[in-house]
This record gives sequence, C-alpha cells and structure tokens, in this order.
Amino acid sequence: MACPVKLFVFFVLNCLLSLYGSVSGNNASEIESFGAEVNTSHNLPFLIKEREEKLMSFTLRNYRGEVFRIVPVSDNIDIADVRANMTDTLEPFSSMNFTAKVKGNFLGRVVMKLFINTTPVTEEDMYDLANSEGKESGMEWYELPEKYDITVSRDESALSHSFTGIIIILVCLANVAMGCKTELAVVKEVLQKPIGPLTGMFSQFVLMPLIALGVIFAFEFDPANALGFFALSCAPGGAASNAYSYLLAGDVSLSVTMTLCSTLLSLGMIPLWLFTVGSKMLYHTTLEIPYMSICTSLIGLLIPVAIGMLLQWRKPNWAKYVVKAIRPFMIIFFIFIFTVGVYANLYIFTLMRNKPEILLAGALVPYMGFVFGGLTAIVTRQSWRNIRTIAIETGIQNTGIAIVLLKVSLPPPDNDISIVAPIAAAIFTPIPMVAAIIGYEIYKRCYKKKHVAYLDDHEGESENEIVKDTTEHHYVELKENNNVHVGI
Repeated sequence: MACPVKLFVFFVLNCLLSLYGSVSGNNASEIESFGAEVNTSHNLPFLIKEREEKLMSFTLRNYRGEVFRIVPVSDNIDIADVRANMTDTLEPFSSMNFTAKVKGNFLGRVVMKLFINTTPVTEEDMYDLANSEGKESGMEWYELPEKYDITVSRDESALSHSFTGIIIILVCLANVAMGCKTELAVVKEVLQKPIGPLTGMFSQFVLMPLIALGVIFAFEFDPANALGFFALSCAPGGAASNAYSYLLAGDVSLSVTMTLCSTLLSLGMIPLWLFTVGSKMLYHTTLEIPYMSICTSLIGLLIPVAIGMLLQWRKPNWAKYVVKAIRPFMIIFFIFIFTVGVYANLYIFTLMRNKPEILLAGALVPYMGFVFGGLTAIVTRQSWRNIRTIAIETGIQNTGIAIVLLKVSLPPPDNDISIVAPIAAAIFTPIPMVAAIIGYEIYKRCYKKKHVAYLDDHEGESENEIVKDTTEHHYVELKENNNVHVGI
C-alpha cells in the first residue's frame, strides 16, 4: 500500500503545477489572442553610456484589443532606467509609434520588457508597475513576449585609457625581466626530473580551472564576472611566486621553471579552456568570446619573454643590465597604478560593494589553489621543499596577464566588469604569503637560538659535526675551529 504522506505530497505538487500551467497558459493565450506585434529599428543590444539618455522607438501593430497604455520596464533600474511617454488610446487593428526614454545609470546589461494595459490607468499605476516589474496583480497588465537587451558601458576618460596602456607596458616589462632572469641551463636541469614540473602544470591548468568553475557555479556569477574568474584560473603563474618561493625556502629553480613553462603553455591552454568550457558558461547570453583577439593578445604578451630569454642566452651581461634598468620604471608604474589608476577605476570598488561575493570568490580561488596544489604534490611524493613551491606556484596567478587579456579582448562593458575578478584575487593573494613569511622568519630565529645553545652545551663532543634542521634546508655546521655558521 502506498504511503499516505507520499500520496498527499504528490497531490499537492500536481495541484500547484496545474495551477501554474493554467495561469501561465491563460496569460500566454490572452497575449496570443490579442495578436500584438512590436518592432524596433534599433540594433540590439541597445548601446548607451553611463549618465546618457537615449530614445528607443517602437511600432505596435495588429493589436486586436483597445490599448490604453504601453509601459517599458527594466529588470534592473540601478543599471538602466526606462520610461515611456504618455500614449494615446490605440484602437483595435491599428498601428502606433511610441518611444521609451532609456537612461544609463551604471555599467552592465539589463533586459527591457513591454507591458500593455487594456483599462484606463493613472500615472500612479504606471509607477507601481515599473517598481514591481510587472507583477502588480490589481491591474490588467499583459507582458508582451518580446524582450530587448540594453547594454550600458563606461564613458572612458583619458585616465582610463592611460591606465590600460600602463598595465600593458608593466606586464610586458615584467615578462622581459622574467625572460632575462631565466637561465636555460637551470631549466634544463630541472626538467630532467619531470615529476615536479608535471605536477605543477597539472595543478596549474587542470585543478585551478576546476576550482574556479566550482566557485563560479556556487555563487552563480553573471557571464562577465564568471569569465573573469575563469580566465584568471587559466592564467600562468605569476613572477611573484619566485620571490615567495625564495623567502619561504622553496626550490627557486623549480619555481622559475614552472613559471616559464606555464607562461609558454598558456598560449594553448587559455584558448582551449575558454573554447571548451568558457563558451558553455555564456550559453543563452549575448557575450561572445573573441578567440582570435585572445590569441593575438597572448602572442603579444609572450614576445617580451622570448626577447628576455634571447638576451640571457646570447648576451648575459646585457640581460643583467636590462633587469636593473627595468626596476625603476616598474616602481614608477606601480605608483601610478595605485594612485591615478585607482582614481580612474573607482567603479571597481562600487561593483565589489554591490556584489561582496566577488571579494569572497577572489580569496577562495587562490587559497584553494594553495591547498590543492600542495595536496597534489604530496600525492606525487614530492619533497617538502617542492610541496611548498608547487603550492605557491598553483595559487599565485599572473593577474596582469588576465587583466590585459580581458581588457583588450572583450567588448564594453564586459571588459570593465570582467577585470574585477583578477583584481579581487590580486588583493587577497598576498595575505597568506606575508603571514607565512613572518611566521617562518620567527621560526628561523627561534630555531637558530635553540641550536646555538645546544652546541654550547655539547662543546668538544665531535668536530665537523653537522646538526641539520628539520626543515631540510637550514643547517648548523661546527667547523674545526669551533666557529658556528648558520646558512641557507
């Protein structure tokens, strides 16, 4: 015998589904019976800039009933607001032109819907409809099936363009410096033991995109923000990882090798991920991924790396001079970014305030990269030194490449919205690294004092004795003259 509770639940669900079907069916059949046709001569999506107002023209034809009012409604008035001029009564089977005033408030995308009313309404009724998005049940409003996409972009100033140019120059200079500091002999030596680099590449180009996908679906980001986080996860490792690996006693040679390999592999891996998975995230949206533009931008960003490596190979002395010459320019550019750049892109902080989940995701993506990168290295039985290095390389992304790629390749306003994701990640990534460095420095000093005291207590027991640190890379060597030397 069937359970009475289950039967009751099924009965309630069937009633609800039947009720929903009858309501939606009545509304659809009502609109279909009216036979309304709405056309516009504007190309869609309708483009408008912030603080700009434009008129959008429409023509209503073949309506079988009497129309007293046509009202356009925006699904997000914070991005764009739409208002209709007062319309005269439309007689059945006639046509009428009407306009909607569109005002851009903030960058983004909205959908405009059209509602018609067959009974006399007041201005107050229209206001109630606009603020209830057509859900006011006390009036006979009917939603037309046509929907119109509206895109609001920034009115970019000279400062905004200069910021983009400075970012491109900064990334190119950093790539030249990375190439100049890469010694091919060291890279070749590391690649002779490929398990470490292969583990790092797996973490970088398989785990990180999967982590980003999980975060994207968990927070249900809009297409532009989703693409920003996904492009960030596909980006190669950042040059800062080499410095962090050194300060945390990782394998610097492995770090440099992984950074170089991931930078070169990104030319194929970023388009591959965006083509296979990224396009699925944009299904049912007007945003398209410009694959050719992305590939062109990647090639342009990798050329400086090749130039630096060529200098290091053919003219090592020149390479050292180039690295020294680049440093003051990098400092100047960083000062520009954190002063003028912040002022020119204040909208980023507005987006972060409106969507605080972006900040949480900006922390989760790199932090989970640290954790899963380290776990993968443990599974492949790497040394603790390599585990630290692979974890750092996995979690630290080259946000500069991601920002340039998105900013240059995508159309507005998606280029401005998508870069918020890598910027959020860049804000949170250094926090655990700085904390780890401070803790590690404290540990080293405490350890040094402990072992110096140990040697004093056991003075004369044995010469040339080496007392090794449990961290594998620090040691205290007792020489023949009983002098103590602490090295790294």
